Amino acid sequence: MTTTTKNAGLTPRDLNNVAILKHHGLSLVEVKISQVSFAKGMLLNNVPLPESTRVVCVIRAGRPIVELDAVFLEERDLVYLITDNERLVRTAFTVL
Repeated sequence: MTTTTKNAGLTPRDLNNVAILKHHGLSLVEVKISQVSFAKGMLLNNVPLPESTRVVCVIRAGRPIVELDAVFLEERDLVYLITDNERLVRTAFTVL
């Protein structure tokens, strides 16, 4: 049986995975595409992300998209990325 961290919905394994990323100078970042987001309507591959950043998945209408080659970003999409530069990632998706 797996216990869950109160209010976060994270298991101890989830927390360990985040700790491993942090140990290596990485962060798991969530970006929500807003109505005025620079990246809205863009092909995900055309978003100017730092070299050391990888998109893990996009969640659209509650469903994960993991085949990312031809994804055009839509309002309310959640983009999950792993990066060593959260500030530059957030800048790439910034409101105009």
